[in-house]
Amino acid sequence: MKSYRFSVLLAMLISAPGIAAAQAIPLVQKVNIGNAVENKPLTIGVDLTQNSNILKLTLKYRSFGESAYREVEMLFTGRTASVTLPGTAIFPPYIEYFIQVDLAGGKREFYPMVEGETTPDSRGPESNPLQIQVKPQDPRDLEAVIMSPEPGESVAIEDLGVAVSLFDASSAVNRAATKLYLDNIDVTASAIRDADLITYVPKNFQTPLALGAHFLKVELYDTTGKLYHTIESNFILSTAAAVAEERARLQGGGNAQLEYRNEDLSSGNTTYLRGDLRTDETYSFTSFGASAHLDNQDKPSLQPQNRFLLYGDAKYLRVEVGDAFPKFPSLVVSGQRVRGVNASLATGYFNVDAAMGQTERAVEGVLADTLIHYPDASSAAARPQNTIKAGTDSLTYQAFSQGTYARNFLAVRPSFGSGENFQLGFTFMHSKDDMSSIQYGILPAENLVGATDLTIAFDDQHFKWETQAAVGIENSDISGGSFTQANYDSLKYHVHVVSGPDSAQNYSDSVKAYKDGSDLEKLGKVVDKYITVNGNLQPNNPVASGLPGVSMESALSLNYFNNFLRAMFYRRGAAYISFGNEFLQTDIQGVQVSDYLRMFSNKAFLAVSYEQKNDNTANTKEVTTYYKNLNTTLTLSPGVDIPSFQVGYGFFTRNADLDEATRLLTENRPDSSSIAKSADEITTRYLFSGSYDFVAGIRHTATLSFNLASKTDNTFFKRNQSNLYLQAGIASTFSIPLTTTFSVVFSQNKSEYEAFYGSTDSLFINQDSSLVSTPFNYTTVNIGARYRMMDNNLELASMLSPSFGAFKRTTVQVGANYTYMVRHTFAFSAQYDLNSGIANDTIISFIYRLNF
Repeated sequence: MKSYRFSVLLAMLISAPGIAAAQAIPLVQKVNIGNAVENKPLTIGVDLTQNSNILKLTLKYRSFGESAYREVEMLFTGRTASVTLPGTAIFPPYIEYFIQVDLAGGKREFYPMVEGETTPDSRGPESNPLQIQVKPQDPRDLEAVIMSPEPGESVAIEDLGVAVSLFDASSAVNRAATKLYLDNIDVTASAIRDADLITYVPKNFQTPLALGAHFLKVELYDTTGKLYHTIESNFILSTAAAVAEERARLQGGGNAQLEYRNEDLSSGNTTYLRGDLRTDETYSFTSFGASAHLDNQDKPSLQPQNRFLLYGDAKYLRVEVGDAFPKFPSLVVSGQRVRGVNASLATGYFNVDAAMGQTERAVEGVLADTLIHYPDASSAAARPQNTIKAGTDSLTYQAFSQGTYARNFLAVRPSFGSGENFQLGFTFMHSKDDMSSIQYGILPAENLVGATDLTIAFDDQHFKWETQAAVGIENSDISGGSFTQANYDSLKYHVHVVSGPDSAQNYSDSVKAYKDGSDLEKLGKVVDKYITVNGNLQPNNPVASGLPGVSMESALSLNYFNNFLRAMFYRRGAAYISFGNEFLQTDIQGVQVSDYLRMFSNKAFLAVSYEQKNDNTANTKEVTTYYKNLNTTLTLSPGVDIPSFQVGYGFFTRNADLDEATRLLTENRPDSSSIAKSADEITTRYLFSGSYDFVAGIRHTATLSFNLASKTDNTFFKRNQSNLYLQAGIASTFSIPLTTTFSVVFSQNKSEYEAFYGSTDSLFINQDSSLVSTPFNYTTVNIGARYRMMDNNLELASMLSPSFGAFKRTTVQVGANYTYMVRHTFAFSAQYDLNSGIANDTIISFIYRLNF
């Protein structure tokens, strides 16, 4: 449960039903995940097999009970990339995720990956993602909340009041037995109890308190009289004048980091120089700061690697300038980086969120060296779009690899209400490619989205209903501009000539064409103020049958009786698109229900999630595909000195009737007589993970993780897979400042598919197909040690990691981390990979960090 390191290809094989033996080696080689704990930030890193042609890596993730994915760009450096998810997104029992790799030339790859796929469709990672198991935070920490003073807060002695809430205390707690301590002195008798609230005002009891640091402690007792849990906090006592003076003066700090990294890999030698800076300051009721990331890999041929941000926050108003991630309803914007200005005015009654800037910077295309000469004008007119006239010869052209237009972005959302109990918002988003930004480009696009969202909540948000709906239209090619009056006239005066001398029919059609053209002209001249109107605008009627341009979702969450129950309905039209959330899966509708139940005094946790959905929302496809997805987990945390573990079961199904393409592919084969469906598969998963802290001379932490997945494809294609993954490890802490780790990973995988014979040669059309099976098994051993010395200011580390089987590599790492006078840290690491079949790799890194 603590680590999924070295799970090379395992999860990809589990989740990608269509992988064949001939598939190329995936770019994402390994995912490194730290210890996932509820409400704690989580860092995720990936190792890549090669780094050429990779433009961007994006992590798509969703917390338990969510249907739509959020996205965040990973920091890409050489053969590695990483990102840190906020603690608010880390919710038990698991997080689902996959990785998107954008390549040069507009190509795209996913991890896990499906053979031949360029988008995450029903067989890809979105419907069957990877999981990160999340360890629940000690729930007893939430059963008593010290509401005032806040941890570390400076409080005037005249205003000091202690308030403790027991609203969320479990049935195991005897509320009446709760004790309150101030500086280790029991002040329970002087406190006032009111239902689930305990208050204590020291000045009412002439309690002498000196200025400076003070400590609070709350002791909870169970119904048997035993100590159940202890919660502690601290605050600083001052005078009103001193507090006012402290708030009025400038305070703050920051950190900086410089990194040198050289990677001598089988694919080439690259040196990386990076610098990071962050500072945060406060003055009176305002706060402001800056952050920057500089990278020598920032090139005009890539999207920005350098990042910067300036921000200011003055109670009701926050302004960000630089590379920001604005927050809008997820159907409109999600995880989109905007380089420009992002501002938010929040009064609680009326609010405005606005963002303006660029989501893509211009990257010029590249001309090819060769010229193309066409024999005549008609041939030249049918030339590929990515060609440009060469010189004055009207029949000679030059091809180019298309670049990326600068994409301008504007979003505005006025809203009413604070969101605590009520909020109603309206969002307008417009995004348009700047055609003048590059010379060698094709198909500049434009997008317009209008949306509304509503939140209703009460009972301290234990009841919460959230709904949003959006309408989106896209113009896939604005290079020709909007319709002219001549274009509208040609639509109005179009005459439909039927076969035969039916003049009455011709007249009727002409009248209808004139009316339709006139209506389109009126509408077009209004819409033209907001988006380019021409024949490339889709959908031309976003609220037509099937609502192709409309997306909506509505979710209800109830948090009562140790249950967090959530139900969601969603529907996303086949033609809906938002440039602020281009990844959003469309042409899908369904329901999802999840429940997270805390039991046995928060020692057991049961999670269940079920989703049912289908595509073909507008009935435009030949067949409809149906999906069902069930995930269940049970987590047991009995207490100190007792092992904790998690077990889980889940399945994913995909079904569709027989379509014409599948029928034609298999109808003449003697072993295909039973073909009835184009999709009929089920993937089942079983998991077990556990951890145990114990002392046997020294302290040890033992972990065990077991995953078994099996996919059965009942169609003629038989894309079956079976995957077994086992990891066992132990970490030991000695009385001397030494810690060691030892773990073993065993992975056994088999992928099958039906190989067709004679599919392109009619001479063999009646031959049978045969089942091809491809195994992929490996074992990895990890041995590591860390030793601290010089009053813990110097830490030495080493690791040896050999892998055997289908994946062969031996990795050796050494490193040192030295802290000087608290503020200065120097880190060195070296890694050597002994590869099989290719040249060996060497990676050396130096880092300097400064806290100020």
